Amino acid sequence: MRISILIPTCARPEQLREALASIAMQDLSLVGEILISDDSPPEHVEANHAAVKASGLQSLVRYWSHSPALGTYPNHWFLASEAREAHMLFLHDDDAMCPGGLAALADACNAETDTRVKLWFGTQYIVDEAGVVDPVRSEQNDRAYGRTGGEAAHPVWEWCLKHSIPPDGYLVETATYRRHMRGERDGNVGDWAFVVRLANQGIWARYIGETVSHYRVQLASVTSSGRGTDVHLLFEHACKLKVPPEREAEKRQHFYGSMLVVAVRYLRDGERGNAWRAWCSSHLQWRQRLSLRAAAVLAMLLTPRPMWFWALRYKDKR
Repeated sequence: MRISILIPTCARPEQLREALASIAMQDLSLVGEILISDDSPPEHVEANHAAVKASGLQSLVRYWSHSPALGTYPNHWFLASEAREAHMLFLHDDDAMCPGGLAALADACNAETDTRVKLWFGTQYIVDEAGVVDPVRSEQNDRAYGRTGGEAAHPVWEWCLKHSIPPDGYLVETATYRRHMRGERDGNVGDWAFVVRLANQGIWARYIGETVSHYRVQLASVTSSGRGTDVHLLFEHACKLKVPPEREAEKRQHFYGSMLVVAVRYLRDGERGNAWRAWCSSHLQWRQRLSLRAAAVLAMLLTPRPMWFWALRYKDKR
């Protein structure tokens, strides 16, 4: 088995160096190619090239630099379209594989007997900006996202109910990813939109019960800076997620509790009709509707966008 490792990167050469170093520690007989798609400004490109050279993996690397930048998920889609191996793994430039992590995923894939399973994932250590593991937060994260216990295979819709599938560090069939990777309204929640599309096609995923990667939590991330998480688009995809009738209440509990935030995000993007629908939704509880925060959102709904948009302090619409 050989795997395409896909690394989208943007202006983090030192962390890219760490990501590549973690790949160099894997069983390289499993690595068919390493694809790096670089959205960095020109001043970072030379340092990124140096990181590739320092890794000792040049013979496996294919590298592209984009000007103008593609954007987060178009960068992912570009890499997937270039992958040559039958299985692929995304590794974000600020994350890293644990020693033996790639082999653990490959072994699970090779041993798979259920043809419905197209994706394999494990747990992740949470690390800070300096790469130091936070064991308490890691354990809390695993519990919150339902990544506990031994290996198990379930329909992707079931994993979706707890956001169990991580945004990177999972192994997936390349053809499956390509078929379901792209959506017109993915915004910056493309990883969530992707797994919802998998779920709605009846695809299964297997949790392998091992820690396979490091996930870095830092301020300089896509969703913690600039426009923030596209909560309204996350909500839209949650609405599309097909679950059995007896699990609808669980879905509502997990995904429909932030309707005021959803309304503000729609307003921010100039979608006033969708914002009103969020405000009028039965998912907005009366205790929330009668709050001071709700009154502020209602005032935004009733006034022109320029009167309050400046206060949101978002860098841009996209």
